[in-house]
Amino acid sequence: MSTDRHPSPLEALGATGLPDTAPLPLQPAVTRLGGESKSLLALAVDLGHIAVWRHDLATHRVHCNDQACQVLGIEPRPQGLSLDEVRAFVHPEDLPQELASAQAALASDHPTDVEARYRRSDGSWRHVMTRRVVERDGQGKAQAFVGVALDLTERRNVELALRSATERAALAARGTGLGTWELDLQTGNAIWDEQMWTLRGRPPQPRAMVESERLACVHPDDLERVKRFLHETQVTGATVDKEFRVVWPDGTVRWLASRSLDLRDEASGARRRVGVNWDITDKHLAEAAGRERELAHRQNLAKSKFLSRMSHELRTPLNAVLGFSQLLLVDEKGVDEPAANARRRRLEQIRSAGQHLLSLIDDVLDLSSLEGGEMRITLQPVPLRELVAETLPMLAPLCDKHGVTVHSGEVGTTATADATRLRQVLLNLLTNAVKYNRAGGTVIIESLQRGTEVRIRVSDTGQGMSESQLAHLFEPFNRLGREGDASEGTGIGLAIVKALVEHMGGTLHVQSSVGEGSVFEVRLAAATAQAGTLPCAEQAAGEGALISSQAAAELRAPGPGRRLLYIEDNPTNALIIAELLARRSDLTLEVAVDGTRGVARARAMLPDLILLDMQLPDFDGFEVLRQLRQTPTTAAIPCIALSANAMPEDIQRALQAGLADYWTKPLDFAAFMASLEARFGPAP
Repeated sequence: MSTDRHPSPLEALGATGLPDTAPLPLQPAVTRLGGESKSLLALAVDLGHIAVWRHDLATHRVHCNDQACQVLGIEPRPQGLSLDEVRAFVHPEDLPQELASAQAALASDHPTDVEARYRRSDGSWRHVMTRRVVERDGQGKAQAFVGVALDLTERRNVELALRSATERAALAARGTGLGTWELDLQTGNAIWDEQMWTLRGRPPQPRAMVESERLACVHPDDLERVKRFLHETQVTGATVDKEFRVVWPDGTVRWLASRSLDLRDEASGARRRVGVNWDITDKHLAEAAGRERELAHRQNLAKSKFLSRMSHELRTPLNAVLGFSQLLLVDEKGVDEPAANARRRRLEQIRSAGQHLLSLIDDVLDLSSLEGGEMRITLQPVPLRELVAETLPMLAPLCDKHGVTVHSGEVGTTATADATRLRQVLLNLLTNAVKYNRAGGTVIIESLQRGTEVRIRVSDTGQGMSESQLAHLFEPFNRLGREGDASEGTGIGLAIVKALVEHMGGTLHVQSSVGEGSVFEVRLAAATAQAGTLPCAEQAAGEGALISSQAAAELRAPGPGRRLLYIEDNPTNALIIAELLARRSDLTLEVAVDGTRGVARARAMLPDLILLDMQLPDFDGFEVLRQLRQTPTTAAIPCIALSANAMPEDIQRALQAGLADYWTKPLDFAAFMASLEARFGPAP
């Protein structure tokens, strides 16, 4: 046995099958120590938890110290361990390398190292690193293996945990698209992971890109900025966040973000920079889309304001043109002489041209509102029989002019739609069917229900359209080659019809043959007529000059002499209303030229009805309404807007503010007088 108290079992495995003698010359591997040195060595061995062992090649007994026994979880054995006992501790997969290490030691005078797993008595495994050397006699014959062993289990566990954490971090980085990199600021050498290449649209390579290659990937517009960032980071060592674009080999442009920081070796002062890259293209696209939406919103607001102003400026003079032409036509009525007939024809031309211009203004505003999304659509059950019955009489003058007959087929279904807008759709389709028909032709409107869908068909026996014309049918301002046609039109109507139908959740279909006619079919969702659904005429309240019969009954009051106050700064508009009311001896009119005088006059005279222009010199119609509502004596007086502001949002805002109705200029005199009759009864 060795002079060591307990040699270790670790290296005994390698002695299996060793020859009794070895051909090597004697080179003692252990130096004999004095007593004091020995004590110091023993202390160092204990403090360092070093296992010391000796394997006697003659007896095949292995002797080890207490540290070795502690590693194996066994009690110290003064008699040592047999070779078979030692072999039982070693993991079967590690036996070959143990044997190889022993053979290598026998063939050399130098120590050999090996790492293997050893099973403790409790069944757990320890990672042990062993260093051995051969002890020889004076003739060089191998007498024993002597060596030391260290338990590396804790260090290995830390390494495994670190490797696992590193792998998890790498997996997380790959999963989130993060590319990681490291740059030695002294040598310029870089380390990249695979994602760094992927972020630049390139296949991974064993080495990282050099600086010139990295800069070659940068978008030309960002190159100088990236160079400046690189210089700043190398000089200051500050933590840096930056964004830049890269160009892939196929020309694709992607946005990357980069975040990096400096790491400095305290001992050597060496600096390296570590960082991450990730793709932020989607963020930039979303921001760009948001900016585009905001720009489009501002443009729509500006367009709406412009159109509202233009509408007002155009409608104001049109109110005078149409108003006075209608008044003059009334004055000429009943006079049958050549001069009067000539005047009437001229006045009719003026009125017709004014109405055409007004129609064009309305169409442009409708198209603009639809494109900008400002037009409000209210869907509800709309009985088609009532709607068609209200619409057909409007076509009578046009049918007489063109010699066309309009027939109503079966229209007993109920559609889900906006009644006002559906009436506009039908009126436009029917008007076109009459205008572009032949003399003596017919137009048929009918509806049928197919499952959950209602189909409204307008068929005509007119000119029809070719395939090339159908391809451009819904383009605004495209009259399909009929610019020289005698029929009035702007080419806007069908574009509005299509947009309105789609805003109501429906579709528009067309079939046409040249010389045979056309069929326009509106398809909308079907609905069941519900109790309480407003009649179609009442659904249009606020956009025409008529009011409901119930409201009219509440506003009528007995007794002669009803008073009206018109708050209007335009003398021409005031004169037209005065001329119209002069035809009713039971109504008297006063005019106030601004909001301040209008409110004061209303409080003094307490009129039965106030007609209110919405744009006044001092303040607008909303402020007039607010001041009137603050005074108990004027709070209940009905106020009706009489305005050239005809944009849908203007009308909606006014009605929500509490105005009883909203009449747009130019006025339809017949509708205006009918509305007065509904409010105050027939003229005496």
